[in-house]
Amino acid sequence: MNSAIQLKIAELLKKGWTLAAIADELGVTSDTVELWRAGKRNPTNAKAVLLMLDKVLKKKRIPKQKRYAKGSRLMQR
Repeated sequence: MNSAIQLKIAELLKKGWTLAAIADELGVTSDTVELWRAGKRNPTNAKAVLLMLDKVLKKKRIPKQKRYAKGSRLMQR
C-alpha cells in the first residue's frame, strides 16, 4: 500500500506540486509527506490517504509557490 502512496506523491511532484502544498491539501505536515514519500513511515489510514491523493491528482489548478521579497522574512529588530 505504501508504494502506491509513494507513486501518487511522485506523480504530484512531477506535475509541479510541492510537498508543502500536498501536505496542506491532506491536513498533515510536509515532514509527514516526506516520510511517506521516502517510505520511512506509513500513514495510519492508508486507504483514506490514497483516496485524498486521488482527489488532489484530479485538481486542475496547482497552487502557486509562495514568493517572498528578498529579506522580507528576516526578523525586524
